[in-house]
Amino acid sequence: MKRLIISGIAIIAALMGTVNASAQVYDGPRFGIIGGITSSSSTLKNVDAKSLFLYHAGLTAELPIGLGFAIQPSLEYQVKGVAADKIGDSSVNDVVNGFEAKAGFIEVPVQIQWGPDLVAFRPYAFAEPFVGYRIGGKASSDGKYDWSAFTNDLKKIEYGLGVGAGIDIWKLQVSAKYFWNFGEMGAAGSGSDAVSTVKNAFKDGNNFNGIIFSLAFFF
Repeated sequence: MKRLIISGIAIIAALMGTVNASAQVYDGPRFGIIGGITSSSSTLKNVDAKSLFLYHAGLTAELPIGLGFAIQPSLEYQVKGVAADKIGDSSVNDVVNGFEAKAGFIEVPVQIQWGPDLVAFRPYAFAEPFVGYRIGGKASSDGKYDWSAFTNDLKKIEYGLGVGAGIDIWKLQVSAKYFWNFGEMGAAGSGSDAVSTVKNAFKDGNNFNGIIFSLAFFF
């Protein structure tokens, strides 16, 4: 009986130690790596736009500020894009089929989180403004077109907002969000050729919006 009591006390002490260790996970700043899937598309005039499944990767930090709130800034390489089966209509001389456009950004998103620390895990909701600088771009289609005028005129600066939810478990974090890019992404084109048609569609459209799924690991 005595051994049973001692064993029980030892087990309880071990469990309490585990709980305390888990509770301390979110007491201070945490730094880690983040990456995942970026699914983006656009709302463009006269375009049947499709989503492209691309990616993002970078560094992140979670900074608790009390009362369930935390700030999580990240520095990421983010790739966004859009695909389309057709751009333009029958009045356009050059119809573009099988079009894809991708752009790579150095992006700084800053999550403002709120969620209760439930010891073993922490669910949270967040809003996330972001700003990015384009460092690359590529466009292609089934036709033989020179897309350099389109990619060169894509705006260098992007900015927008994401909203979503996530969960912290131990050193892992899983999150999902919907994001909107604000502002125009391209310059206007002139004429009715294929490249000008695409440029005008991107200038007036709601571009590179979508869903992001992320997995982070904190050290």
